Amino acid sequence: MTITIPGLGELLPVAHTPEGVACWNSTAAGPSVSVLVEEPATTADLDLPFIASVVRDRERLLAAAREAVADFLRDRPGYGPDAVSDPEFTFHPGRDWLVRFAECTVPGLTELGVVVVFHDGDVVAVDDLADVELDDD
Repeated sequence: MTITIPGLGELLPVAHTPEGVACWNSTAAGPSVSVLVEEPATTADLDLPFIASVVRDRERLLAAAREAVADFLRDRPGYGPDAVSDPEFTFHPGRDWLVRFAECTVPGLTELGVVVVFHDGDVVAVDDLADVELDDD
């Protein structure tokens, strides 16, 4: 099954996901866009028009995410304007969504990068994911 986001097109299912999680992805229009649904939620719980509105406004929202990361990392050694790259947009049911910068050159941060959490169009949190434990499986 695919998901169609107006203005973006079809998102294809990701083959290998944890049990109880479904994921779709597209890289057709710039940064990667992923949609995750975890049980008990279903695809009927997704707000596709909302996701489409974020995708249409992605340049402004990506700039807001970069600004939030700059504020968060500014005092860390090794931070510079190009410290984060490879943004990925991730959505799930509801109005909370995120931008994860998969690449971060600031020393001491993990390979998970930095995530900016939004509610609607507002930044509500920034996390360096340093306290997330990686599964070696």
